[in-house]
Amino acid sequence: MGSKASNSNNSKNKSKKTDKNQEKQRKFKTQVDPDVVVNLPGGLKYKLPGKRQRVVIGSIVVGLNVLLVLSVILYFYSPAFQDFIYNVGR
Repeated sequence: MGSKASNSNNSKNKSKKTDKNQEKQRKFKTQVDPDVVVNLPGGLKYKLPGKRQRVVIGSIVVGLNVLLVLSVILYFYSPAFQDFIYNVGR
């Protein structure tokens, strides 16, 4: 009889372990979301930026590049601007 009792305890322990494993798997399952690029630990997710954000960041980058090109051209063709940049850099 002792062996039957120990077998029932083992089956109960196994069922508890499988329930815990299934619960863990449910917690860590990720839902398929096409916008999520990277799932990080701790529930952090990196998503693709939206259209408006891409347009704003792209505009800032292009605007700063145009400003850089104009300032380089002005530096080479304007001695006053060249002196100003030289004095600021001291």
